[in-house]
Amino acid sequence: MNSKVEITREKRVYIASFSKIQHIENLIKRIFHLDMKNIQISVIGKMQSINSDTNFKPSWMDLKNYCTNELHLSSNFGMVSNPEIGTLFIAGFLAPMFLQEIDGKKIGSLSTGLYGILRGLGIDQNSVVTYSKALHTNNFLLIIRGNKDEMIALETLLKI
Repeated sequence: MNSKVEITREKRVYIASFSKIQHIENLIKRIFHLDMKNIQISVIGKMQSINSDTNFKPSWMDLKNYCTNELHLSSNFGMVSNPEIGTLFIAGFLAPMFLQEIDGKKIGSLSTGLYGILRGLGIDQNSVVTYSKALHTNNFLLIIRGNKDEMIALETLLKI
């Protein structure tokens, strides 16, 4: 049997809630200019939040284009109807997790879907409850995942 110790980089997660998506847009633009290759970013928000925050009612394509062009999150995008929070959009690396189906239902549409996904990222139980409440009150979540070194550099450069 051949065996070998694989050296992997420890992953870290940053999560924060913002009342305006423009704050997230500004942070993502700063991150984009840092040219960090291993950083993964997701944004989660209620569709209602977009409407009241930007004073326009985006269609599915308008929101997808915004996430692609302004937030630089072109890889994944989706929407789910969560019974606890409402209709959520998810852009970025977490979208496939929210859109994954179990017994014909998307994980993000399950009442415990958001909780399970955030806990799976290593976010503690109390923080998950706090972020769920933030989404419920029309805030947006910015979730950034990367290796330890990049996240330390990111924290220093963005002062997050």
